[in-house]
Formats: sequence, structure tokens, C-alpha cells
Amino acid sequence: MLHLLKVWFLFLLVPCSIVTNFSWAQDDIVIKGKVVNETGTPIKNASVQIDIHNARTNSGGYFIIKNGNFPAQLTVKSNQYSDFTDILLFPEKWKDTMKVHVVMTGKETQLEEVTINGANKFWVYPRKQANVLDFKLEEDGNILLCCSDEHHYFLRHLNEMGDKVYETSIRKHPKQIRQDCAGKFHLIYNDSIYETSIVGQSVGIFSPSPYHKSIGILDNCSYADDTSIIIRSYMNQKQYLEYQLITKRTKSSKILYVSQDRQKARQLKDYQRENKQTVTEILKESNANHSDKLSNDRYDLQKARERWSTQQFYDLILLKPIYAPLFELNDSLIIFDHPNDSAIVFTKSGVRVRSFPISYQYFRGWKTELIPNIEKTQIYARFERDGITSLRKINLTTGKTEEVVQIKDHIYPEHIQIRKDFIYYVYKDYLDLSMHYIFKQHLTNR
Repeated sequence: MLHLLKVWFLFLLVPCSIVTNFSWAQDDIVIKGKVVNETGTPIKNASVQIDIHNARTNSGGYFIIKNGNFPAQLTVKSNQYSDFTDILLFPEKWKDTMKVHVVMTGKETQLEEVTINGANKFWVYPRKQANVLDFKLEEDGNILLCCSDEHHYFLRHLNEMGDKVYETSIRKHPKQIRQDCAGKFHLIYNDSIYETSIVGQSVGIFSPSPYHKSIGILDNCSYADDTSIIIRSYMNQKQYLEYQLITKRTKSSKILYVSQDRQKARQLKDYQRENKQTVTEILKESNANHSDKLSNDRYDLQKARERWSTQQFYDLILLKPIYAPLFELNDSLIIFDHPNDSAIVFTKSGVRVRSFPISYQYFRGWKTELIPNIEKTQIYARFERDGITSLRKINLTTGKTEEVVQIKDHIYPEHIQIRKDFIYYVYKDYLDLSMHYIFKQHLTNR
């Protein structure tokens, strides 16, 4: 009788487990789309890819694809038209169907992908023996260059043509040049920070300040003008970001904006719950228990390694700060809140004006980096695949990417900066890894 009860209980459990699996699984969403050209004419036999799923349009330009992973990259290709790319965000709740309308344009007018070739690539500082460590563009076109010649280190001031104007000797092995929210340049070392200034016909360097006291000011000050200053503060394992506007005259402050990655915060809590004990504590427990068998000791060490591996994942992956930077662009302040897929526009006095959606961060190869030009009129999102870097210009009204500039001459460029019609960057010579060179290239084909 007991055996029959077990069989009957097992029979009851099977259908329940099936229902549970279906209720928790992410069902595929049916994506129905139509692909047309600028005149509304359907485009047949166009290649459509959403995530890992592929289809082709019929004679009416229609396609149907099922997909369960969102956000998903949509790519449409056709021989007579430029490639179309976009991001499909999460479908509306309780909706099992999503409709997509794609308008493709001719290759000469659509989102143009520009490949920078050797004809429009220039040395900025062509001295072969000069190892470029870092540089900063100035608004007037001059360049503050940090470099070394053999065993000597310098801050060099270059004009717009890349000619040396004057220089100042510095300590060995600086890490980088940083610009603060007031526009001043700082030379960063592991133990100290030096503020620099152009004094007459030389680069002046002020007395150093301790690194641990000054780096926080450089990191947290996001914007400053004659009337106010905006301070950035991280909390909750850097998954909660707050911008605070402080009025200089009255010293009063207000919260300008708050961003939070709630999903990452939940993951952090889960990992903290799993790692209540550190690896050191586990090893101490293992060493203290001398009466255990050797197999138990090995088991404890294995658990310690597993927890150490989990802790490394926790520190390196989950503790990565959320990326919601603030930039001054076109007489406005814009916060690009990537965790919440939106950009928020403020006046410089802190009045919220509007917001617009952003989704470029879901394209493959997103490097979690935005690069504004020196004129503060345009901003680009950086992407990288197989060492090839591309920059997507962001429309500051719609949030869409308008054009793609691809750099193929040099892989893994560093310290990318943009001024007028040129991209400036540092390139590490793959034949001599000790040498770095600075180049500039046209933003558009010429």
C-alpha cells in the first residue's frame, strides 16, 4: 500500500513540475516586422537577424521571428541599401507579439559607416624616440603632452600643428593627465597629484598634494561654473549614484538626480549572503580542526577555493560602478543614465528640461564609454570588436546613433579625444610595446 502511495504521489508531482517550468521560463515573443525603403516600397529578400535568430523578408517585405532574450540587437541587410541596426527593448507586459517597422535608405544617405584610411591619418608628434604616455587637447587646439625621451620625462606644450612650443621636466613614471571639472589639468602619480598651469612661455607645476586626498575631488566633481558645482557620490557598492548641485554663493545644495541599478543591487545582496565568511576565516577553521581526516581537510580547502573564486567574481564583475555620466553639451547638462535607458537634460542652473530614451548601450561591443568633443557640441559612444574601435555619434534629441566612424589602421587605440573634424588617440606599437605614438584622423571621409 505504501508503494502505491509513492507512485500516486510521484504521478501528482510530474504535471505540477511541468506547469512550474512553463510559468518561470521566458516565452519567446513573436516579432512581426516589415522592411520598406524611403518611398514605402517593400524590400524583399532582406536578411533580418534578431539576437541569434535569422529570417528573410517575403515579397511584401514582411518577416516573423521568435525571440526570448531582450534587449536584442536587430540587424537588417540588403544589397541595395545600407545596413540597418537598432535595439529592441523589452516588450510591453503581457504582450506576446511585437511589431517592428524598418525603413532602409540608400547607401549614400543612410547611417554612414566611415573607415579611416592611411590617406587621412597623421602623426601629431612624429618624433620616433618620444614615448607618449598621455595627452590632453585644449580648446584652442594646443596639446599638453606627457612623454619620455629615453630616460627623461617631460610635459610638453604643442601647438595645433604638433610643433613643440616649450616643455618642463617632471618626475618619472606618471600615470596620466587628468582634467578637473573647472578645466584645470593635473599630473597623476601613484602617490601624489600635481596641478599644472601655463605660465608665460612654460608649463608650470604646483606643489604636490597626497593622492588619497586629491583623487576623490577629481573623481567626484562633475561640473563647475561661476555660480554652482555638481558633485557625484556613489553608494551601495557603487550601484547607487547621486548628483548634488551646490550653489556657491549661498552654500545651499539640492539633489539633482539619482540613478540606481536595482538588478545589480539584488545580485550583490545574493552574493553577500553566499559569502558571509571570507577565505581566511574558512582556512582558519580548516587548520584548527586537527582531528578531521585528510579528506575533510581537502574538502575544506576546496570550499575555500570556490569561495575565493566567487569573491573574485564579486569584486571584479559585480562591483563595477554603474555608468551614468554627466556632460556639458550645447549649453545644457545631460546625464546619460544607462542602467535606466534614458538621458536627462538639465539647464546649468539645475532645472530639468526633458528626457529621451537611449539604447545604443545594448549594441555588441559597447565599451561603457562616452567621448564628447572638445567643443562640447557632440558626443560619441565607443565600441570595440577584435581590436577595431568604432565611434557612434549620438543624436542629442532622439538618442539614436546617426553615423559610425571606424578606425582600422590601429587596433586598440587609447586616450581617444575629439576636436573639430579629427580624432586624436595614442597607439601602442605592436613591434615595440615600450613605445606609444599619438595620431589624429579625420572624422569623415575626404
